[in-house]
Amino acid sequence: MAKKSKMRRSFARTAPKSQENYLIENAKKLQENPFLILPTCSDESAKYFQKLRKKITKIHHFSADEKKLEKLANKKGLDGALAGTYLLAISEKAPYLAALTFPTGDITYAQRGKANREKLIAVQHFDDPVFRLRGIADIVFKKKLHVYSWDAGYVCTGQEAHPPVEFVDFIRNKIGFISKKDVISCPHIPADIARKKEYLPLNYLRIEWKSAQITIALCENCAKTTKNTMFTISKYMVQRNLSDDFAIEVITQVGRHQDLSDSQKTASQQEYLSGRLTDADFIKKISKSQEDSVKTAEEKILVLDGVSYGTDVPRFVEALQPTSYEKTALEFFLSKTQEPLIISKTTPSKVLERYWDQYGREFLESILDDKKNAASLCQLDDTPSNIILLAFEYQQRQVILSRLPVYKSLPPLATFADAVARTYMTFGEKKALAEIKNHPDASKAKSIAYAFLLALGKGTEEKWKYTKDEIDYGEFLQQYTKKLLNVEPDKYSALLQELLAASGSSETIP
Repeated sequence: MAKKSKMRRSFARTAPKSQENYLIENAKKLQENPFLILPTCSDESAKYFQKLRKKITKIHHFSADEKKLEKLANKKGLDGALAGTYLLAISEKAPYLAALTFPTGDITYAQRGKANREKLIAVQHFDDPVFRLRGIADIVFKKKLHVYSWDAGYVCTGQEAHPPVEFVDFIRNKIGFISKKDVISCPHIPADIARKKEYLPLNYLRIEWKSAQITIALCENCAKTTKNTMFTISKYMVQRNLSDDFAIEVITQVGRHQDLSDSQKTASQQEYLSGRLTDADFIKKISKSQEDSVKTAEEKILVLDGVSYGTDVPRFVEALQPTSYEKTALEFFLSKTQEPLIISKTTPSKVLERYWDQYGREFLESILDDKKNAASLCQLDDTPSNIILLAFEYQQRQVILSRLPVYKSLPPLATFADAVARTYMTFGEKKALAEIKNHPDASKAKSIAYAFLLALGKGTEEKWKYTKDEIDYGEFLQQYTKKLLNVEPDKYSALLQELLAASGSSETIP
């Protein structure tokens, strides 16, 4: 049985009539059958209660002798508690009741004689499946017995754990989760997963009740709505050591790679079994201990939001949902490090910052193939994500420029059109719009400039700057500027020449 919770206080109170009548009626029932305070025993276990049954028989012999009972009620054990309870039946009065506070709430009883308070409670509440167990707990612990108590039964199975089917069904209902043959689990844990002790993204509590051949499982989210499942079970039974019959574990992704030592497990389980930890607290404590253990280990392991990816860098990176350029950098960094990484509720940028000082410059050099430029980018006062983006943009510009034709010199209109097209291809729309403003101060150049604005969808905003002729000509030239902005490198020179010719220029591309 779980370690007994200490009773915090006792006090007296005026007895409500209903409570007084309840205790008196129970006392009278025991006058008819005193053995209601004992469990039904198997043939093998009956011998352990023979001595107590003789004492009870002796007390029952004087069940109507008030004077004799007053002496017998001074005994400390269960027999003394029975004698005191018989006095209650004789007097039919209990105007004042004592009360004890238990984890399950206050319980009242009539103080008669000098019997142990828990024995009195067990006798006077013999029909309560929890409190009647306190009357025989000392014998059960001493003789290593197993006793099960529920609404419709009270059974001792001797030194072997053998819970009756009716008791197991009673516990199923008390736990309240979905029950499928040998598995009781919350909606988030499939029965097969719980049965086979497999891993899920969610951490979960798994209790294997060996003698009942039942597995109980509840996830960390559902555990927030429960209290202590083992207490829910164990308060209806008495046995010397719950750990002999219950295997209690917290199944986590981290635990797949780094389990706790036996001493760590035992300490946490004792806290849980004693009631100092709720289900949620127990899950949280074990998972935190496993994470701490992994962090001090030398073995590489990647864990994100409780899900372990082992050493699978690509899957871990995908789970972070990075941009394409962040993805490349993350895979580079994580392939370099051999340290465990356990993180929650984070961003790709935060992970990049973690490794930037170690591997940032080396990564930039790998994509730029230029140590000088890599060093310059590393000195920027910006986030690693933004620096990496700049590096990729620079590298992409270099690729684009390397594929375009190289001209020693171009005539003025061609120079302008070439500058706008190259800027757009390498730096994008925003810088291309700035470059358009640098057009030569000639009507043909202005028409080409307006044609570029139209191609970029900005003609309406800038239309007021141009004459009607420049606008009309620009609208005609739009088809050429649009093609030039998206042309393949091998057709670039030909399209640039077409634009010049269409604008009425006699310039030629050398």
